Amino acid sequence: MKKGFTLIELLVVIAIIAILAAILFPVFAQAREKARAITCVSNEKQMGLALLQYIGDNDELFPFLQYYYTGTGTASLYAIDWTDAIYPYVKNGSSAAGTSNVIIHNGNGGVWSCPSFPVANANEYGINWELARDGGGTYEATAAGSATWKLETVNSASLPSPADTLFVGEHGNAANYNFSWGTGSYNTAYIDPTEANWTGLHSLQPVNGVPQGKDTHLEIAYDIDCGTTDTTSQCGTGWGTSAGDMPRSRHTNTSNALFCDGHVKAIHKGSWSWWNNIYVQGVYEDFYGQVQKTTPPMPY
Repeated sequence: MKKGFTLIELLVVIAIIAILAAILFPVFAQAREKARAITCVSNEKQMGLALLQYIGDNDELFPFLQYYYTGTGTASLYAIDWTDAIYPYVKNGSSAAGTSNVIIHNGNGGVWSCPSFPVANANEYGINWELARDGGGTYEATAAGSATWKLETVNSASLPSPADTLFVGEHGNAANYNFSWGTGSYNTAYIDPTEANWTGLHSLQPVNGVPQGKDTHLEIAYDIDCGTTDTTSQCGTGWGTSAGDMPRSRHTNTSNALFCDGHVKAIHKGSWSWWNNIYVQGVYEDFYGQVQKTTPPMPY
């Protein structure tokens, strides 16, 4: 009577198990990432509801990107950004106390955190800087030559195509080594709309509001997560553009994006259009202040 398996039989069983594992593990990983992507979509959907409520309560104006009040008395010396402005409509995420015991909720934890983000960090999502402009204080209003700076934001009624305009998106993890002016980089509260980072300086040359060339998708170079001490050109640019303020396709080559009409969808890597999805005529329109979107842009 046979009392056990032969060595050959054991090796065959082990080989079969190994083959099944090789087939199933990637499937499990994809399923896990899909669940994380759904959580991320839910996060942005809640942000969208909060932002639309804020806009409805504030004369259809988008919130400031950041506001640094430099007054006296109980004023906090900490920056208050757009996530703090809409916190009353969200009531989610961690908080911190400013230097004058002013509580701020600057985009950390809760709905502000994507489960696929490599490290726990503040500002894992960024608002389109074209829509949410800087407020006062040391950021803009008191800077040299900015005495006529207008403390106002974009009116939602002025958007030509809310369903196509990026509102809030995911960005990469930036390096944060030894940060000081001009060295290091960090996660910002915005998505950088500067055209040179998307298409190249003057690459489109619009005529009567119509781009004359195709988008070159330079944003793909920033579609990475940087290490803490990464000094590559996409990570160690200091105050300038880095992975920490450009879109990141971390969900199986897609990036979740909230649009100005409130819907959220996944954008495939390399499918962004600066002209259609990012650009809004205004203070940060970059190089083409005279261009109006009076005619439909060419498809690409």
